[in-house]
Amino acid sequence: MAKRMPDGWGNRLLSLRIRPLALVCALFVIIALGVMKINSVSDSIEGLQVKVTDLRIERDQQYKALRNLEEELKIVNSNDYIIAKARQNHGFMMPNELLFVVANPEALYGESDAPVEMAVLTSDQVNEAETEETP
Repeated sequence: MAKRMPDGWGNRLLSLRIRPLALVCALFVIIALGVMKINSVSDSIEGLQVKVTDLRIERDQQYKALRNLEEELKIVNSNDYIIAKARQNHGFMMPNELLFVVANPEALYGESDAPVEMAVLTSDQVNEAETEETP
């Protein structure tokens, strides 16, 4: 006949079997949570590195724009600058100056095979044409 163990021993052996299993499960959960947290931190770091790179590019563009504005500010009060802006923005001409008008600009940019047609006007002719156009 098989020996019977007392009741206390069976409960004790069962509890010893459960403890290592619970310990292994707890360790697995802790390790899994740690790995997930590390991956989350790595993703955050990569995202921040991308943002830093974008901000550096934007900073460099801002510095370039600042340098351009500083250069323009140095020459803004010169007569040459004022004359150039008046010509560029308002079409002003100096007396006895020639104006070249391209009649078909598409020929210059390769959209047409037609030869470039140009008209040469003096400032007096331009002034006359403007006075005729304005009522």
